[in-house]
Amino acid sequence: MWSEITSLWQSLGEPEYLHLLLEPLPLYGLALGLLLLLITSFSREKICRLVAVILLGASCLSVAPYLSCRLSATPRILATRPVSFGPAIEAQTQLRQRAAWAYYLGALFSAITLGMMRNRHQERLLMALAAYAVLLFWLSLWLHKKECELYHPNILRHSANR
Repeated sequence: MWSEITSLWQSLGEPEYLHLLLEPLPLYGLALGLLLLLITSFSREKICRLVAVILLGASCLSVAPYLSCRLSATPRILATRPVSFGPAIEAQTQLRQRAAWAYYLGALFSAITLGMMRNRHQERLLMALAAYAVLLFWLSLWLHKKECELYHPNILRHSANR
């Protein structure tokens, strides 16, 4: 048991494992943040609203360490996969890098909303942030699907049969 715990602890320092842990954070963080925003639209709870905006911003910012780990892990991932997977892995890495701006914009939008929480335009800002977060959630869902197709060929075969 102890050896498994130490092995897990060592794996947390490896970019190959860490990027897999960080990959779904934007997806689940945005979903939870949107759920909290929906709840606060009925309850008008200010603390919950504040937590929702912070969660949305943090979820967007989690893309930066994910990309860093992914770039560090890519050479080893390429070395351990069949050569035929190389172009798909490289294309997915480039796709993730090209999509990062949308998350950084979401983090900026969250920060602006957070700074203007006491403003009279707070409701409009929250609605606009929620709309943008929905778009980011769909982007995250699509990117996650592409990632799953890469590492789980049975998903790709299933989608090709449709």
